Amino acid sequence: MQQTANIPTAPQALSLDSSSALQDPVQLVAAFEQFGRLSDQLQQSYQELDNRAAELTEQLASAQDERLKQLAEKEQLAHRLQALLNALPAGVLLIDDKGVITTANPAAELFLEQSLTGKQWRRVYAHSVARHTEQDLYLNSGRILSLKKQSLDALADENNQEEIILLDDISEQRMLEGLADRKNRLAAMGQMAAGLAHQLRTPLASAVLYASQLNQFTSDNPQQNKAVEKVRTCMRYLEKLINDMLMYAKGGEFAEQKFQLNDLLVTFNTRIETRLKESNTQLTIISQLNDIQLTGSLDALVSVLINLVENAIQVNEDNEDSKVELEVYQQANYFILAVRDNGPGLSMLQQTKIFEPFFTQREGGTGLGLAVAQSIVQAHHGDLLVRSQPASGATFYICLPLNRGEQFMASGHKVNIDPEKTKKDRSVSSQNISNENGEKHESN
Repeated sequence: MQQTANIPTAPQALSLDSSSALQDPVQLVAAFEQFGRLSDQLQQSYQELDNRAAELTEQLASAQDERLKQLAEKEQLAHRLQALLNALPAGVLLIDDKGVITTANPAAELFLEQSLTGKQWRRVYAHSVARHTEQDLYLNSGRILSLKKQSLDALADENNQEEIILLDDISEQRMLEGLADRKNRLAAMGQMAAGLAHQLRTPLASAVLYASQLNQFTSDNPQQNKAVEKVRTCMRYLEKLINDMLMYAKGGEFAEQKFQLNDLLVTFNTRIETRLKESNTQLTIISQLNDIQLTGSLDALVSVLINLVENAIQVNEDNEDSKVELEVYQQANYFILAVRDNGPGLSMLQQTKIFEPFFTQREGGTGLGLAVAQSIVQAHHGDLLVRSQPASGATFYICLPLNRGEQFMASGHKVNIDPEKTKKDRSVSSQNISNENGEKHESN
C-alpha cells in the first residue's frame, strides 16, 4: 500500500524546537526508503504487465497465423471442390427456394446445351425435355438423362429450401439395353426356328424322296419332267437351308471320335464325286501326310470340305475349265487342309464379311454355309481362313491343331499361312488314295 510522508507546513517549521529538528532527517530517510520500496514494487508490476502483454501478443499472433492457415486450407479445398465439380461427367444443378439455378457445372450445360446459371429450372426443363418417365428424361437433342433430386434442408437448416439435381447421360446404357433385349428376342426366335426346322426336316425328306420318283411317270412329257425337276431343286434347297440352320443353331457341336486322315479323304471323295461329274469339275487331292490320326467328327469335317468345294463349283459354273484342288500338309504344329479354286476370287470387303451369317452375293444362296463351316472348324479348336485376290481364285484354309490341348487363335494369329509357298517347298507328293470301290481320289 502506498504511503505518503507528513511534510510540515511553513508556520509549523517556524515553531519547531530543536528536538523536532533533530527528528526530521530520520523521518526523511524512512520516507525515502518507503518510496524506494514502492518504486521497486511499481517497477516489478510494470515488468509483469509487460511480460503479460508480450505473452498475449504472441498468443494473438499464433491465433492469427492459425486462422490464416485455416482460411488458406478452406480456400484450397474450395478450389479443389470446384475443379472436381467442373470435371465431373455428371451434371450437377443447385436450385434455390425460388426455383432459380444458382450453380451449374459444365457437364449440365453440355447436356442441356445452354448456359444455366441464373435461369428458372422449370423453363429450362420445358425447353429441353421432349418427354420423361419416372426418372429418365428424353431430350430434344436425342440424349437420355437420368434425374435424381435431393433437398438440402436435411444438410443445413430447416428453413433452407434449396435442392440439388444430379443429371447423368445414360443414352449408351439404354442403347445397350435395347440391343440386349433385341438379342434375347432374336435368340428366342432362333430357338423357335431351330425347333420348327427340326420338325420340318422329316416330312421334307419324304417329299424329296417321292419327288425323285416322279421322273419315271413324266419321262415321256418334257414339260412335266421340267416341272418335277424344279420341284426337286426347290426341295433340295429347302433341305440344305434347314440342315444349315440346325447345324448353325448347334454351334458346331458333335460327338468326338478318333479317325484316320485317309478315312476323311475317302469319305469326302465318295460324297462329292457325283456333284463333280454333274458340274464337270476336276478335283485334285494332294497329300504329303500318312497315318495321321484326328479327333473330332468325321462327318462334320467332311461337310465342311463339301461346302467349300460346292461353293467353288457354284462361283465357277461359267468356267468350262473349272478346277478345285485339296492340299493336305502340316505347318508348325498345325494340320492344314487348303481348298483352292480357279474362280473369280474375292475382294477385301467380301473376305471380311464372307463368314457372317446370311451374307451371300449368290442368287439363291442361304448365307449360312461358310458360317456353319467356320463354327464346325472352331469347335475342333481350329479356324477357317480365306486368302484371295480378285480374278485369281480363292483359297480356304482349314487349320486344326495337332495338339487338341492348344486352342487356335481366331483369324490365324498363331499360324502364318503362306499362300505363295509352293508344293516343291513343302515337298508335296500326290497320293492315289483308294476309296471303298477301289477308285482313286485323284479324279475329275
